[in-house]
Amino acid sequence: MVWANNKLTRRILLQQTDWDEWAESEFTQLDQYALQHMFGQPCPVTKKDAVFHLIWTYVVKELDGRKKARCTCDGSSRTGQVRVLDHTFANSIEQTGSRIFYAIAAAENLLVFRADVSNAFGEAPPPKQGFFIKPDKPYHDWYLARYGIPIPAGWVIPVLAAMQGHPESPRLWEKHCDKILRSLGFTPMVHEPCLYSGIIAHEKVYFKRQVDDFAIACTNDHIATIIYDAIDEQLHIPIKRQGLLTLYNGLDVHQS
Repeated sequence: MVWANNKLTRRILLQQTDWDEWAESEFTQLDQYALQHMFGQPCPVTKKDAVFHLIWTYVVKELDGRKKARCTCDGSSRTGQVRVLDHTFANSIEQTGSRIFYAIAAAENLLVFRADVSNAFGEAPPPKQGFFIKPDKPYHDWYLARYGIPIPAGWVIPVLAAMQGHPESPRLWEKHCDKILRSLGFTPMVHEPCLYSGIIAHEKVYFKRQVDDFAIACTNDHIATIIYDAIDEQLHIPIKRQGLLTLYNGLDVHQS
């Protein structure tokens, strides 16, 4: 996934003429979390509770120029709040693996389609550590707009899914994604677990994942649609179907 201009801050954006678009993007992010049941109801905090601050990043997507406000939690060790109670390692596609994927697609005269999962981590179950987030101004504004009541001062929000920022979340998403793909009939390569192959609608298909970015090598868009539909049945938010792949993991891809 490639981004343009990753140095934007809320303070800077508040002074720009397009702030309304960024504010809408904040609400869109929190609406998506609501669809995924990421957060519980506001509640009082106790001294024993682990409470994380929220971190907002603002970027423009390189692929389509879309403004994106991303909300994550501060799960860094410097806060003293995080407790890692399970494995954290998550696989990432190697460049050699990507080259093998494209070589097979070219050799078998296949088309490569791209898709993206919105708020991927939020689709996975929560970390073993139960924790809360401290609502900030964007969250307070969104909650009041959506529910018509303010959050009481000092109250916190329970986190009920794998929120990005907690060290266990990447692995939780990978395990969840792998389970979905295996349920569709895909089998990962032994030495490159981010590459899969399977038979869909009686045709051989190759599948590549890099966190929340998917690439599907198949004979036509009908096969890709069958896969997209099957994945959507196991997600809260439908994946974004981006047509023929032209850009992936920082590399331009030309198909002819």
